[in-house]
Amino acid sequence: MRIKANTAAIILPVLFIAGIILSSSIGYWQTESSKEPSKYTEGIFEGEANPADIRGSYSFSDLEKAFDIPVATLAKAFGFSASENPEEIKIKEFEELYGVIEDLEIGTGSMRLFVALYKGFPFEAEEDTAIPMPAWNILKKEGSTDTGILETYSSRIVSLESFETSGNNTLTETEHNETESVIKGKTTFSELLDWGLSKEQINKIMGIEMGATGLTVRDFCSDQGIEFSTIKEPLQKLLDNM
Repeated sequence: MRIKANTAAIILPVLFIAGIILSSSIGYWQTESSKEPSKYTEGIFEGEANPADIRGSYSFSDLEKAFDIPVATLAKAFGFSASENPEEIKIKEFEELYGVIEDLEIGTGSMRLFVALYKGFPFEAEEDTAIPMPAWNILKKEGSTDTGILETYSSRIVSLESFETSGNNTLTETEHNETESVIKGKTTFSELLDWGLSKEQINKIMGIEMGATGLTVRDFCSDQGIEFSTIKEPLQKLLDNM
């Protein structure tokens, strides 16, 4: 049976639209990529989002929605406490900003590993996957993974002290500090937060609200008429006991 041209011109668009509606209703039609990772389909974590499916295009905000980990925690873990808009930071930026440190890489795999250890989910990371020091400190305090399992990743820890993040998410190199978590004259409030101290702990020791994250502790103390050494020692003691 032949269909006239003018009839076909009407029928074909209708069929196309109907196909889209049907595909959309059953989940096959997507106009943009999904920012929701796949879920575990069996076992005790069935129904939970799977960190192995985290993509480089995911932002901190996407991860907060998928895994219920606050953006502030994710930002602190990866050295972005001083960022003005941490919720917009995307995982794919890690490799460009940090790259390879001590033969280990901070990239999408690092975020997958951090989320898995934080939530206590099973995950097998690549051998060159790094864990930033701030992330390690958070995992020790807040993570759901058994301590014994967590310690198997202790050799993956890398320092972020040779980098300084700014509000627009660019990095500039600074003098490398070979000793981890040691408070010095150039130590900033941002570094204290990245090393694992909370704002409340810092405020309690200082007796006043801490300064802007980009300020050094010494300069802030000088402006406030506080002896730096009286603040440095108790803060260092907190860090040493973490």
